[in-house]
Amino acid sequence: MRPNFRILSIYLIGIFIGALDTSIISPVFPLIMRTFHVRLEWVAWTVTAYTVAYIASTVLAGAWGDRLGHKQLFLWGVAAFMLASALAAVSFSFWMFMVARVIQGAGAGAVYPNAQAEGVQQFPAERRGLALGLFGAVFGLASVLGPTLGGVLGQYLGWPAVFWVNVPIALLVLVQSGRIAPSQSHDRAMPDWQGGAAFSALLASVLLVVMVPGLILRGVFAVVALLALALFVWRERRAVVPFLDPVPLRNRSGVAMMIGAALIGLDMSAAVFVPTLVQRELHFSVLDSGLALLPAAFSGAVLAGAGGVLVDRVGPRKVLMVGLVAGAAGGLLLALPGLGLGRFVVAMLCFGLGTAFTMGAPLNRMVLALYRENQSGEALSVAAVFRGMGLAAGPIILTAVEAGHGFGGMFGTVMLASLVGVGVFVLVPDVKVVGRRQVLSES
Repeated sequence: MRPNFRILSIYLIGIFIGALDTSIISPVFPLIMRTFHVRLEWVAWTVTAYTVAYIASTVLAGAWGDRLGHKQLFLWGVAAFMLASALAAVSFSFWMFMVARVIQGAGAGAVYPNAQAEGVQQFPAERRGLALGLFGAVFGLASVLGPTLGGVLGQYLGWPAVFWVNVPIALLVLVQSGRIAPSQSHDRAMPDWQGGAAFSALLASVLLVVMVPGLILRGVFAVVALLALALFVWRERRAVVPFLDPVPLRNRSGVAMMIGAALIGLDMSAAVFVPTLVQRELHFSVLDSGLALLPAAFSGAVLAGAGGVLVDRVGPRKVLMVGLVAGAAGGLLLALPGLGLGRFVVAMLCFGLGTAFTMGAPLNRMVLALYRENQSGEALSVAAVFRGMGLAAGPIILTAVEAGHGFGGMFGTVMLASLVGVGVFVLVPDVKVVGRRQVLSES
């Protein structure tokens, strides 16, 4: 079997536009505030709504894709994302805009696990690390370039352009997907939807406990989280086909994998604070600060393919460890006092290497090894959920640290999270390559 880059590129574009919308909106917050006459905390809720819908949809769509076919779920997600983008762009009220963001998040959540699960099938088993590396590169590139692109579009075309840009790209994906054969579906019972709904509610509630202001609201969502947890556990024990296969998550390896994925997400969330850092410490202009992340973005994109190749040759854990150490080095360079331009550029290159060697192939390869072959969508969606929770909760944690200890404390926390991640992934089995076959081995 030869790699099919043409089909893979369609799934990569779908991943790109979904990942782009996690960060492209941040530079146009002031414009949205003026348009709808709302305060900043209300605009920030649009990010919360997107993230919560994304997490809930990722969990459900990944498991359903394993049964109904990943291509079908991918296309439904792209179509929903496109329509919601147009709805956001023409919104005449803030609540209409909020609904559009929820639908956007749900569409993006259906795209991510199903695009990866189907995309890796375009490669032979011994080269799937490369495919996963490309997915990681596209996701990381979109997340880092989002603020820059959002600033340019917002300044010259207005905030609706941030959403209109998604429509032609999504249309391209839908048209090109007609050339792709339907993906394989598995004839087995659907998972328990009540357990899936409870699990999604649990994740969303935990995220909201972290993100919402005020003790009363946090208390309400904490109660909701406990009730959802109780319902989920009860349904998992009673259901004929549990929503999630509990076996991989009951052991040390599964728990460590999820913690590690969240730490990687927290590390990535620090990127949104780099423009503010260089404005204060290096006296960059607003436009220049938007370009400050380009060294990390392009180095990450260039190195991601190499990371995928290395995963196929030496196994994912070694590659992942290098990425986490690089992330720790980048955090340390930014945390030290007296930041200069040269040290800043080196730090960005470290973060680029860290993104390339953690986000895509290494993490996903390790989590796939914990599940059966026909559970690839479920495995990738669970990893994406915990990484997404780190991405969503990271800004709250990091800004709290910055309030007391400045940017040195913030990026020192990034360094610490990376080093903890190194220790966590020691507990996860590596995937060793023996000739052209991959076997799971404890080491």
